[in-house]
Amino acid sequence: MGRVPITVTVDEEVLEEFKKVCEKNDIKISTKINSLMKEWLEREK
Repeated sequence: MGRVPITVTVDEEVLEEFKKVCEKNDIKISTKINSLMKEWLEREK
């Protein structure tokens, strides 16, 4: 499956906190967002 670039708008404070959590856990932001989207989709089934 290929990757597709997307553009999103989020609150600056939320993004900064998200970056900190990703850095702390040594996770790429795009990888974490992809995982969160997959988890959400699974719950919606």
